[in-house]
Amino acid sequence: MQEYGGGKAAEQYLVQRVQGASPEQLVAMLLEGGQRFLNLAMIAMRNHDIPGKARHLHRVSDIILELGVRLNHEDGGEVVTNLDRIYDWWMRELFEGAQNDRPEKLQLIQTQMGEMRATWEQLHQKKTGGNQETKAAVSLDGLVV
Repeated sequence: MQEYGGGKAAEQYLVQRVQGASPEQLVAMLLEGGQRFLNLAMIAMRNHDIPGKARHLHRVSDIILELGVRLNHEDGGEVVTNLDRIYDWWMRELFEGAQNDRPEKLQLIQTQMGEMRATWEQLHQKKTGGNQETKAAVSLDGLVV
């Protein structure tokens, strides 16, 4: 069973979206994915779907790790240090929330990812002068993509 709409067309769209993205948009896309998988993990938690919960939380942890890998520690200064601390904290909260079935911890991470995502999108808009089209949100079973 697929978690959300898929197939070759969706895969091609994602590849095109990634290939045409700025560094700021790539971070925003990672955060978007993190939010989506956190939502799926919380749903799995409510449904007592342990394999589903584990699968989705693993995806979130991979995304958080990727966010950390993308940090430029040489040139980033205090901002990078703070982002690194946030990502470490997210990982601890993610594992604690998963281990103790505490969806409120996952919800907090999801909310913070949304706020951070909005900041990265604003930074992209500022850098490009707002010339890029804003993509319309699409709802898939309560998920906004």
